[in-house]
Amino acid sequence: VFSDHRNLQNLLILTAIKADRTRVMEYINRLDNYDAPDIANIAIGSELFEEAFAIFKKFEVNTSAIQVLIEHIKNLDRAYEFAERCNEPAVWSQLAKAQLSDNLVKESIDSFIKAGDPSAYMDVVATSHKTGSWEDLVRYLQMARKKAREAYIESELIYAYAKTNRYADLEEFISNPNHADISKIGDRCFDNGLYEPARILYNNVANYGRLAITLVHLKEFQ
Repeated sequence: VFSDHRNLQNLLILTAIKADRTRVMEYINRLDNYDAPDIANIAIGSELFEEAFAIFKKFEVNTSAIQVLIEHIKNLDRAYEFAERCNEPAVWSQLAKAQLSDNLVKESIDSFIKAGDPSAYMDVVATSHKTGSWEDLVRYLQMARKKAREAYIESELIYAYAKTNRYADLEEFISNPNHADISKIGDRCFDNGLYEPARILYNNVANYGRLAITLVHLKEFQ
């Protein structure tokens, strides 16, 4: 008679959480008419993380479900499998941030690209610099540039091209309209001994004083 009664379903699950934890998963799976987010959060408070995950997954609150896998169950492999299965940008984005904080740069960038999310570009750039993940950074910044025409993103993309010896891509990029600080990136390349890309950049902004010393370093005396 009461099988669809929301308050009774809530009460049954909450009582089980307090009195008989082994029954909670069974009730979660059998019942359909309870206040899912509230019950899930109470389950998290009682450290019933698998049960909380099961609730969020059942009611397709996927961003909360992956959050439980990442923050409480602490299993990034399962989080990746879950993200693949539901394939939602917001879910990929959460996974990407967790992978980045674990210095899994390639995996993180793959996830950010699947999410189409350029929002964490400062963190991605900083971590990629730290780990020397230049090729992966190029892929991320190419995606980010399509979504957000920020001077910082475009400048970092030029530097990443320089670090990966992609001079043709670099020349093509700076020959088109862009928001990058080319002179500053030229100085950065020069200071780090990347004289060939520095030559290309100084040439582009007609900084002949710096171009001359760069050519000296390249031994192009002619």
